[in-house]
Amino acid sequence: MHSLHTILNKLVRDYGLEGGIVLRAIHNQWKNLVGPSIASHTSPLELKSKLLTINVDSPQWMHHLGFYKEEMLDKLKSYKIEQIRFKLGKVTSQTQKEIPSLERNLSDDDLRYIENTLKNVKDEELRETFRKLIVHGLSKGKE
Repeated sequence: MHSLHTILNKLVRDYGLEGGIVLRAIHNQWKNLVGPSIASHTSPLELKSKLLTINVDSPQWMHHLGFYKEEMLDKLKSYKIEQIRFKLGKVTSQTQKEIPSLERNLSDDDLRYIENTLKNVKDEELRETFRKLIVHGLSKGKE
C-alpha cells in the first residue's frame, strides 16, 4: 500500500503539475521575496523549465529590474529557478492595494531612489522601517 504523499507526488509528476504548484508558491510569497515596491510593479506569470517569466507594469520598471536580476535569482534558488525573464504586461498582484496611499503619490524616480537606497539593507523589518521614513519624507511635500 502506497502512502497518500507518494500517490499525490506521482500524480503531480505524471500530469506535469509541478510548475503550477511552484508558481503558486512563488506568487504567494512574492512580496516577501522581492519586497513591497517591486511586488507592486511585478507579478510572476509563468514557469517553464526553470525559467520564470515575470510581468512588469512599465518599461521604466523593466529597466530598473535589470539591476536586480541576480539578486532576484538568488532569492528564487530555493524554488529551483535558474533564469528569469521580464515581460511587459498586466500585473495581477494583491500587493497593489497594500501600498500605503502616500507611496502611491510618489513618482517612478522617487520609487527607484527608495529601492536603490534600501537595496543593501538585509534585515526586512529594518528595511520596511526605513522605507516608511523615506516615503513619509518624500511624500510630505506632495500632499
